[in-house]
Amino acid sequence: MTKGLLRFLLLSVWLALMPAGEAQAELVVIVNARSGVAVMTRNEIVNIFFGRYRQFFNGVEAQPVDLVDSHPDRARFYKALVGKDLSDVNAYWSRQVFSGRMQPPEKVNTPDEILKWVASHPGGIGFVELTKADARVRVVYEFAP
Repeated sequence: MTKGLLRFLLLSVWLALMPAGEAQAELVVIVNARSGVAVMTRNEIVNIFFGRYRQFFNGVEAQPVDLVDSHPDRARFYKALVGKDLSDVNAYWSRQVFSGRMQPPEKVNTPDEILKWVASHPGGIGFVELTKADARVRVVYEFAP
């Protein structure tokens, strides 16, 4: 058997044994393509999504958008961003709202609605799977696989 054929067979077996649910598309953070923001750090994204920063570095007002709790990408996003479960994120926002400090990001139902939101707000920032990002938005952060 040749090395190439052996590699092909091993890859085929590995792919066949891999659980179907594990092949999820990579989540990325997107901003409005005209925002003037080209790249962001994880820390900047955390600070915007948790209400600590209200502007991008260039002075444009940041307008984050989130998914509803029931959408699985919301849990994936916060786990990748801060290593927390949704219950922890929701508890944080409950404390902030109760104390009158700040409000959580606007929530929409689908990733397509995130794209529309970000594209229609000059300071829009959200998250989608990489395969959904289009010319209306700019990818500013990719989570390491």
